[in-house]
Amino acid sequence: MSSVFVSTNPLLFGCGVSQQAGQKCTQFGMKKVLVVFDKGVQAAGITDKILASLKEAGVEYVTYDGVLADPPDWSCEEAGALGVKENVDGIVAVGGGSSIDTGKAAKALLTNPPPLSQYFGRGNLLNKPGKPLIVIPTTAGTGSECTPGGAITDSKNDIKTNVNGLGAAVTLGLIDPDLTVGLPPAITASTGFDALCHAVESFTSSLANPYCEAVGKEALTLLGKYLIRAFKDGSDLEAREGTMKAATLAGIAMLGPK
Repeated sequence: MSSVFVSTNPLLFGCGVSQQAGQKCTQFGMKKVLVVFDKGVQAAGITDKILASLKEAGVEYVTYDGVLADPPDWSCEEAGALGVKENVDGIVAVGGGSSIDTGKAAKALLTNPPPLSQYFGRGNLLNKPGKPLIVIPTTAGTGSECTPGGAITDSKNDIKTNVNGLGAAVTLGLIDPDLTVGLPPAITASTGFDALCHAVESFTSSLANPYCEAVGKEALTLLGKYLIRAFKDGSDLEAREGTMKAATLAGIAMLGPK
């Protein structure tokens, strides 16, 4: 059974919810979308399912498959420029944190002029609302589906920074544990420890409040129960669901400290 979570943006959680991508696009008035993903997700056949959902709903799409790890600003600008050229009215980002963060940056560039570097840092908030962005995570780790900014590599200065604000915000997250079934053990472990760090930091922060403590504690409980199981058996759907729920809750918990 699917569940609805609320963070800075709504989240629909449950096995199979990714197949609602086309339906959700039409609900947001998206008739032509830019679909952002990396070649690994494409090779795994995950994007085919999402594209089929869009096609079934009558949503046109153009694809950008050039997502890179720790996405550099220039690749984000490539994606944004493609969206502008194709006159899309929304973005669907499919994959891990790098794909989702690329989607956030590309969304910003649909309605804000490049270069992306002028929007780096929390002091340069993108306050102009942008076009809709639906994100579909395929790993249980970053929590980027529920955080208000995207981590981007500043290629000129060779540092990681971020873009933030309404113009880069997620409109809806579709969190489907089915998409993580069969994820290799090494990726399961590394992304799981990403979620673990988020949960621990949120729970132990000197700025923690009761909300993030409670949510972070639940994320830790789920990871303790399910992460090793998911590592040992990638087809264990209960464990996959538990670790993905933990990653999302850990992402939500990060929003708590003030």
